[in-house]
Amino acid sequence: MTEEIDAVMFDLGGTLIDFVPSKNVVFHKALADNGFNVDLKDVTRVVASAERKFDEESANLDGLHEDAFWDRFDKYVLDKLSYKGDQNKFAKYVSKEFDKIVPKTESWVEYPDARPLLDKLKQRGFALGIISNATELARRVLDNLDLTRYFDAIIISDEVGVRKPDERIFLLAAKKAESLPNRVLFVGDKLAVDVLGAKRAGMNAMLIDRAGIYSDVDCLRVRSLDDLSKYL
Repeated sequence: MTEEIDAVMFDLGGTLIDFVPSKNVVFHKALADNGFNVDLKDVTRVVASAERKFDEESANLDGLHEDAFWDRFDKYVLDKLSYKGDQNKFAKYVSKEFDKIVPKTESWVEYPDARPLLDKLKQRGFALGIISNATELARRVLDNLDLTRYFDAIIISDEVGVRKPDERIFLLAAKKAESLPNRVLFVGDKLAVDVLGAKRAGMNAMLIDRAGIYSDVDCLRVRSLDDLSKYL
């Protein structure tokens, strides 16, 4: 693939960075706070299952009217865990818990495999980019982590008025990086939003499947960014 690729672009959250405490830990604590004790491993497994189940539906999110989606997501998790409490009450509680964490710049950290890969790709002369369904928070997080300097193109959905999987946002990124779409490799953690969106825009695409929930999918797939170098 190397001879055909001159730019590598990434989704941000779930691919290069994540918030702490993680989604699994927040769910686990919220359950305990509501009197339901369950093993963190079980919560992690069920949340991963929910991510897979709702992957296709997540492609329809608009960043604004998402409450119904997350209510269904929460209900699925609670049903799988055999939660016997008030599900509506829990959904409101866990939403407030996430609201305490996600909007804070300092809550976001890079995955350990992110910066080493960016260093390698930069040294090899690849143009690098970010394509993220996000608000301006994404830029503040990148600055806080000293990651902004790696990227030739940073395309944020709130700034350009279009979201993945719409092919236009991918094409904007390719243009800003001065690369043709078919010479770009896009790496993301969502099948419908990232991989299929990038492919519709004419890009090469790779799925970063950290939780191992997409083993049935026929696409380029890695469990860690460390493995990406094998394809470049």
